[in-house]
Amino acid sequence: MILLELDANRFRDFFAAFLEPIAVLGYVGQAVFAGRFLLQWYVSEKAGFSVVPKAFWYMSLVGSALLLVYACIKHEPVLFVGQLPGFIVYSRNLKLLSKAHATASPPA
Repeated sequence: MILLELDANRFRDFFAAFLEPIAVLGYVGQAVFAGRFLLQWYVSEKAGFSVVPKAFWYMSLVGSALLLVYACIKHEPVLFVGQLPGFIVYSRNLKLLSKAHATASPPA
């Protein structure tokens, strides 16, 4: 009987964690991060060929930033280490895109 009670408590605690305010930050980060692929898919289907829109990189950066904050707050070093290199790459890609756009634009 005690074993069932312990399992019920663990079950309750597990699902209670879904409602913690910090968990919402993690959900939003995951949703933005995953949504970038839906965006890329939609834009590619519309164009008829593979396209990576600039918004993909912004969504990557925002989703990664939210997950980095979540990882810091929750003391999750594995998640932090997993997201950090991507955050750097997404930032760099946006800088390169801005630089390419600036050089492609005619002077005013």
